[in-house]
Amino acid sequence: MTEQFSKGQKWSFGMGSFAQWFINSAFNLWVFSFYFSAVKLPVSYIMLAYIIWTAWNAINDPLIGYFSDRTNSRWGRRKPYILFGTVPVLILEIIIWLPQPGNNLFNFIYLLIMLLCYDTFYTMIALPADSLFPELYTSVKERAQVNTIKQILATVGLIAAALVPGIFIGEIDEIDGYLTNGIVTTIIVGISLVIFLKWGVLEREEFKLDYKKQYGYIESLKYTFKSKGFALYTIMFFLYEYILLLLGTIVPLFGQHVLKTSSTMETSIIMGIMYIVGIATVFVWKKLDVKIGSKTGYTIAMISYVIATIPMIFVETYMNGVITAVFMGFGFGGMLYYVYLIIADVVDADELKTGVRREGMFFGITNFFMRLAMVLSILTVSLIFTQSGWEEYVANPGVDVITGLRMLFVVFPGLAIGISLICLYFYPFSKTEVKEMKVQLTKLHEEKKERVIKE
Repeated sequence: MTEQFSKGQKWSFGMGSFAQWFINSAFNLWVFSFYFSAVKLPVSYIMLAYIIWTAWNAINDPLIGYFSDRTNSRWGRRKPYILFGTVPVLILEIIIWLPQPGNNLFNFIYLLIMLLCYDTFYTMIALPADSLFPELYTSVKERAQVNTIKQILATVGLIAAALVPGIFIGEIDEIDGYLTNGIVTTIIVGISLVIFLKWGVLEREEFKLDYKKQYGYIESLKYTFKSKGFALYTIMFFLYEYILLLLGTIVPLFGQHVLKTSSTMETSIIMGIMYIVGIATVFVWKKLDVKIGSKTGYTIAMISYVIATIPMIFVETYMNGVITAVFMGFGFGGMLYYVYLIIADVVDADELKTGVRREGMFFGITNFFMRLAMVLSILTVSLIFTQSGWEEYVANPGVDVITGLRMLFVVFPGLAIGISLICLYFYPFSKTEVKEMKVQLTKLHEEKKERVIKE
């Protein structure tokens, strides 16, 4: 099959991944630290705000996905939502850092409003953008190529989210610097989204009429959850996000209290190194994907990652933490590469059954579980902090909370990966089955193209 899209279009499309991962990772990595350490908002308030936020996600994400599947406009199904969400998200990335320590109730309400607004507008960008990937690139070759571009730029976004704040934020408990970091992040993300929208966002003609045959909302939800492949993928995606969010939440504290780092920049470097190694390994994972398939490749990636984290149970120096992060980067790169690739097979299988592309609904549900993973990560941190005596530690540094931080870094992610491996074992789309689906999809898409021409 000949390639349908230019290299420029593919790299411009990848800029959407850079923008998403930069702004969302910066948000996830630093919002908890800002409100907990700098604003001094009790963890119970933060936890309540995240729970309400997740309840909103149960409504917001699937609805946006559902409506994008059914949208028919001169700009297509997905682009209008990205356009509408861009400016509000950029504004929110600045104003979320305005609160000052003092009034806990006010700061709780402010945080809650910011979370709800941010999620709504960010979902308008991320969900349609994610939906366009399997929709635009349907061949194994182009998917592997574009996914490599996406993950390279996504990892660059992760690196930026880890390193850029370190330039402006001194100590994590000092409020100065967070706002400046938000402004710089907004400028960088704004430029990348313009590139993405102007040259990357396209929609294929053969899916132009799919909106006519979409299910009703409730029926679509039921049918989506009946898919064995999607149910297993959702669990794996949820646990992947849980690991990533848990890591992002505790690394600043791990660096400060376990590795005894003297600045936020030193902690950021640990994350940055892991992401840089992740980028370097993407080409390895791409070759493995073509050779052995996504299912087997993802298995290798997860096992590699969990083994690499084990030294974090023992390390006590900053340099040993950096060395461990290098080995973690190999497995992390593979997890990042595969977790957003294998859902494309789920969408393809669904199209063969229903005759229409329903990426919006699938990604709407996975986005909800992404936010649910954030709540679980905060609950986990809250539980460990409570059991290890964190409040006492703040007043009396002699209290031992180091064991709790090590468990958060190694044990809980290890358990999550163990469950993911069980799910992946039963995941139905092997390399052979995916190859057979591609043959059937090629015929179906030709038929759709002919119907569009006739209308």
